Amino acid sequence: MATRILLPKFGQTVETSEITQWLVQEGAAIAKGTILCEIATDKSTLEVESQFAGTLLKILLKPGTTAPVGCVMALLGERSETLDEQLIAECLATQRVSASTAAAPAESAPAAKAAPPAPRPAAAAPAPARPSPAAPATPTPALARTAPSPRAQTPSQRIFISPRARRLAAVHEVPVAILAGTGEQGRIVESDVQSYLDAVGPISPVARSAALKRGLDLRGLAGSGPSGRIMLEDLARFALTAAPAAPAAPSVLEAAPPLVAKVERHSPMRRAIASNMALSSSTIPAFQLEVTADASALIARRERDKAAGVKISYGDLIAKAVALALRRHPLFAATWSDTGISYGDRVNLGFAVAIPGGLVVPVIWDCDAKTVDEIASESLQLVDKARTGKLAPADYAGGVFTLSNLGAFPVDRFVAIVPPGQSGIIAIGRIRDEVAVRNGGFFAAKLISLTLSADHRYIDGAAGAQFMKEVKELLELADRL
Repeated sequence: MATRILLPKFGQTVETSEITQWLVQEGAAIAKGTILCEIATDKSTLEVESQFAGTLLKILLKPGTTAPVGCVMALLGERSETLDEQLIAECLATQRVSASTAAAPAESAPAAKAAPPAPRPAAAAPAPARPSPAAPATPTPALARTAPSPRAQTPSQRIFISPRARRLAAVHEVPVAILAGTGEQGRIVESDVQSYLDAVGPISPVARSAALKRGLDLRGLAGSGPSGRIMLEDLARFALTAAPAAPAAPSVLEAAPPLVAKVERHSPMRRAIASNMALSSSTIPAFQLEVTADASALIARRERDKAAGVKISYGDLIAKAVALALRRHPLFAATWSDTGISYGDRVNLGFAVAIPGGLVVPVIWDCDAKTVDEIASESLQLVDKARTGKLAPADYAGGVFTLSNLGAFPVDRFVAIVPPGQSGIIAIGRIRDEVAVRNGGFFAAKLISLTLSADHRYIDGAAGAQFMKEVKELLELADRL
């Protein structure tokens, strides 16, 4: 009797998912642990492993189709087995049921005696069996003579890479464009990334990040640091020696690839972002206020900690300042509802993280009670989880306010949209050099602009001005945070 393979449920809030590609074909022999397909949710792309052995008789859910979790996506059985048309029709019908009832297929299905609860994440669970547990779902340096020429990533070229390989590459900052895939149809798999890591010697974090940004292949490079550790200065010599004619970075004057007319399907993540942005725009009457702060204290604090061996970012200091201001202004830790204003008792601060295909907003709980060092450590962990698709639902739930930081770009100021269910958001621009007037004289100053967007249904302009005044004062006393 055919075994029904169900569309897994990744997280308690996920109601629909989309198969991006099948990695096996109909008629293929499937062993337990075989990766069947890749699934895209509104947060990440994940692999689904088979929990049973057999032959893939029928693929029912086609790539690019969004369906409710718990629906039948494929049938597994004996190679000689013939599938009944009625069974196929009933399985296809599960893809059309509402998300609230899709967690269990119809009780009358002939391929199962009893419908199971929704399968756990990363497990392709069949209907006739009990749910299986979740699947295990960067002196003169010495240069090697055979050092390969560095290659830059080509944004216009699509790279096929498995989620596991993508996660491993993100953690170790490997430029995937330089890898040759050994998987099906040249797909980069986890072993390809691991082989690259094994071939590259020890490397400092700064050099690793720079190599990723420039798309350098470091295989064959011997570094000048202790035990052959590759240092940042080694990269400049390496690039110059290996490819003297190649610029360090592509010029904006270079001809861009031609535009290609096409229609690209919305990913689940993009649909979720669109839904939230439309909801905010249509239901939250927001207003904006901007303050400009002297960033000299921020810079001094960061350099002081750096000299002491403590790694923090400007964003960590801003997060601490905003969290303290939120605690002193309870209205900004509240939410609006038709029945009243709900005040919270915890300062849970979200921060936007850009990832391929969109963005996510992980949350630092009780941010006001944490030290800057603790905020830095936790934010690094959350960013890593976000970029490797490992955020759990609890990692992005409970936020009362959000920060959006474009300080790494040449952006002085911008306006962000209030996330639904929160009081507001602060958009952070870069630290910039400007001439300031103080006591009748002109001075070179380091300035940073922050723009508040707040829900005007229950927060008025004066309250917003007082809140931002306190944020500005805290930032200008960053040495005391």
